[in-house]
Amino acid sequence: MAGLKTFAALVLGLVLTGQTPVYAQQPQPRPQGQTQAQQASKDAIGSVANVTQPATVARGGNSAALKKGDEIKKGDRLQTGPGGALGVTFDDETTFSLTANATLVVDEFVYRKGAKGNAVINVARGTVGFVAAQVAKTGDMRITTPTATLAIRGTTGVVEVPAGQPTNVKLYPDANGAVGRIEIFGRDGARLGELTRAATGLAIQLAAQRLIAVPLQISPEQLLRDRNLVQQVFSLQGIGRQLINQRLNLRNLDPRNLPGAPQIPSIPGLPSIPGLPRFP
Repeated sequence: MAGLKTFAALVLGLVLTGQTPVYAQQPQPRPQGQTQAQQASKDAIGSVANVTQPATVARGGNSAALKKGDEIKKGDRLQTGPGGALGVTFDDETTFSLTANATLVVDEFVYRKGAKGNAVINVARGTVGFVAAQVAKTGDMRITTPTATLAIRGTTGVVEVPAGQPTNVKLYPDANGAVGRIEIFGRDGARLGELTRAATGLAIQLAAQRLIAVPLQISPEQLLRDRNLVQQVFSLQGIGRQLINQRLNLRNLDPRNLPGAPQIPSIPGLPSIPGLPRFP
């Protein structure tokens, strides 16, 4: 007991004189499988679920090849080359699958569990399949293309932006069979049409200097290709969900709560000093 009082008096003296006591600490265990390179960024909003090279991200003026598990951030420009493919899942479990020679830009993505979110994803070129999740169901999710804006109302679809040709938008059932809705607007805000039935689509094109949406005739070959892409998106969503949970767990992990971490002493009248061992 005398030793405890002496230690408390020493700490109090250091605090009153403005000095910071320093204590030797044992190295704290790192979470299993976590390295410094794997510590999650606070500004990450999604993860790479799967990748086939070539597939790159342009961020902050730099470009780098992507790998499974890489973080996705606002402003990222994702691109696949010939023979490439890329699957990304956002924090609300919205998932996109880029086929070869496709470009997607994350213009906006805000999501917090239990609150309304907001997402703007730009499909600049190529064929991209998607399944929307919480943001589309509780907030505002939009997919932009060079000619139109798609308001996504909780559903699954395919967007095709071929060079020099009309943009095609198609609606397909979700994994549980439910069918949502896609509303289509010109970049000026004029409403062009909507899709509400599964396996239907609209081609967005110019006619007499005016943008219109024309019903698509989806051939059996196109239908099979689209369904394969949609099934791939569903599979990627499951993979992405696991990666996101791992990343969020790392982000929320407080090292002071790990087993064996030193605790703050309970000495009445003294300010809290991180790193001190707790006395009985």
